[in-house]
Amino acid sequence: MQAQASGQKAAPFPGFDGIRLTAAVTVLFSHAFLIAEGSEERESLNYLLGGHNVIGLYGVFTFFIISGFLLSRSLAAHCNAVQFSINRALRILPGFVFCVATTSFIIGPLATSLDPLSYFSQPQTYNYVLSSLVCLCDSSISPFIFSSDPKLASVRNGSLWSLSFEALSYVFLLWLWVILRNHLRVAGAIACAAVLTTLFPWFYKSMPGIAYTLPYFASGVVMYVIYERLGTTNSLAYVSLGFLCASFFTEHPKYAFAIFGSYLVIHLAQRLNLGSRFARRWGDLSYGLYLFGWPVESLLKQATNASSGWELAAYSLPFALGVAALSWWVIERPCLS
Repeated sequence: MQAQASGQKAAPFPGFDGIRLTAAVTVLFSHAFLIAEGSEERESLNYLLGGHNVIGLYGVFTFFIISGFLLSRSLAAHCNAVQFSINRALRILPGFVFCVATTSFIIGPLATSLDPLSYFSQPQTYNYVLSSLVCLCDSSISPFIFSSDPKLASVRNGSLWSLSFEALSYVFLLWLWVILRNHLRVAGAIACAAVLTTLFPWFYKSMPGIAYTLPYFASGVVMYVIYERLGTTNSLAYVSLGFLCASFFTEHPKYAFAIFGSYLVIHLAQRLNLGSRFARRWGDLSYGLYLFGWPVESLLKQATNASSGWELAAYSLPFALGVAALSWWVIERPCLS
């Protein structure tokens, strides 16, 4: 979930690392309520505004905005389909494989009621890993059960659903670049596709696996064109913030986030923030935190029997950051190098 523009200098956007880290923390925070309390009704944003306004979901949308922007920037600088595909695979797959294997072979034995011999003898333990790698998602094959809640009993890692959407977004963007070969035309085409998915149910259904997140990925692509031609200004950032806040009292705040939220994300990314300072010292932990947040929270829910989302989030964040650091320094960073 942390696409980076290869061949581009990071200096003009020192805030991206911090924004990604913040987005990953919001996902962990929202999932804590779902795991500890069985719903996200008492999660802060949903509690205040209702209407399924879950802060972690906006965190996921932020990941897609950043990906669309940085990948457009990368393709505009050097449109090489093979190198682009290799870079994207190296960014997503090593951390994902490490997460799925760790969940199945380390966290799973701690969570299951089976003895170790029985657990590692059952085929589901290994089929979970293989089927997850094939679908780039959280497989429905169940080597262990984290939750007694029927809604969550089959979920091993509720964060993994977005990875297939991310990968298909990469493919769609690359396909448009190969055909159109111009970032302005690409931005126009992907923006039209995103608008059509929001207006026409039949068009939404014609793009399975990508339509739900396409408005946010497309907004990142469009923001690259806007930034290259006009840059961003403080005044328009404040206007965007005002419209975004007002949208929470309408029926379509998520679509407003694609427009106004994307402007704010790119504007804020041009400034160093606390999260970016953290990333410079400890590494880019946002992807690992996103991947491991759910299984760490589920395991700690079993261990502590926490009944509050706030409590579970507080327990989980240090452990999830520790596992994310291991993923970054041992797996992700060496693979990117």
